[in-house]
Amino acid sequence: MDQILLSVIIPTYNRYEYLKGCLDATTTLRSNNFEIIVQDNTEDNKEILEYIKKLEDSRIKYFHIKEHICVSDNCDEAMKHATGKYICMIGDDDTICDSMIAAAQFCAENSIEAVKYLIPGFNWPDMTFVGKKKEANLFFREKADGGVEIIDAEEKLINVLLNADGLDFLPRVYHGMVSKACMDRIYLKAGSYFPGPSPDMGNAAAVCLESKKSAFIYDYLIVSGYGYKSARGEGNRQQHYGKLNEKPWLPKDIMERWDHNIPPIFSGETIIADSLTESLCRMGRIDLAKRYNYSSLYAIFLAHHKDAFRQMMKFVIQKPIRMMWLIKGIVVRLRVSIKCRLSHNKNPYFMEKFDIVCLEDAQRQVNQLRAELAVNLHLISKECLEDCND
Repeated sequence: MDQILLSVIIPTYNRYEYLKGCLDATTTLRSNNFEIIVQDNTEDNKEILEYIKKLEDSRIKYFHIKEHICVSDNCDEAMKHATGKYICMIGDDDTICDSMIAAAQFCAENSIEAVKYLIPGFNWPDMTFVGKKKEANLFFREKADGGVEIIDAEEKLINVLLNADGLDFLPRVYHGMVSKACMDRIYLKAGSYFPGPSPDMGNAAAVCLESKKSAFIYDYLIVSGYGYKSARGEGNRQQHYGKLNEKPWLPKDIMERWDHNIPPIFSGETIIADSLTESLCRMGRIDLAKRYNYSSLYAIFLAHHKDAFRQMMKFVIQKPIRMMWLIKGIVVRLRVSIKCRLSHNKNPYFMEKFDIVCLEDAQRQVNQLRAELAVNLHLISKECLEDCND
């Protein structure tokens, strides 16, 4: 029997209100060349078992571990069950679009091992906004044209290291797509498909080092859902922050593993930074881990978490080098802030829709927009990109 083209893996824990919508939308795809791997760590799973049974879709493969495990381990378990040539991991509040199957086939035909792509965002009806303007239900940051740009993934990773940036443009399995062969090589080197406390950055760093050929696809392949219980939801309520040992989804030994130059405080910035440096070390690239820009991290962290000023100062005064990093980071960030204020403010979104009520409806809207834009995947050169941007 031929290997299935794509495995969509969905780790989940105590979020059936989203998972049901995710499965409803994902099973609307007509292709039989993909499988849906649900890896559930919810203690009582009766509700979802009954729901999956009613769906009567043989593409869904459900696995359950009752005993609590950390999120990275749950993701590892999901990966172990995947049989597809390519793997895409989504959250239980996301879904994939019809274009994902075509993209996997395009990657197979062009020997591309790892990709990142444009991602429309969908705010679930329960999303809250504290101290900020309510966002659209469905938003597109960029216009899709189907271009596929071959990229130097390690170079992209080094840029993240030098600037303490996020992982938006790094190829990876979560909100990306990676060949199973590449993922298996990562497991052999690091002992995990997700070698870090945060699965997305832990895997992204490893993929950037291991992928033989990577690309960025200027197309919408998934819809990223943002619900009340999501990291973005917590961030909107200013709750994506706290003590490391109070986050049950982190590894039990997180304090022992934590990078000693990263403030031992949970936040989006610190967990990404720690996952990045740990992943590099486990992949045997300590040389790259040493290049991480702690000064930028310190400044960004303080800018986002002013109430942590005392904790941060207590941390940095322990070592003179940390104080130097903090001062340098603040100076650089001030320069960047001034430059941004002097530039013209633009709407960060290409398109917004305010009347989308469910994930499946958002998926339909994305498929419709792709049809209107006549998106067709095609390889593009750097010279072509430069001409388009001029």
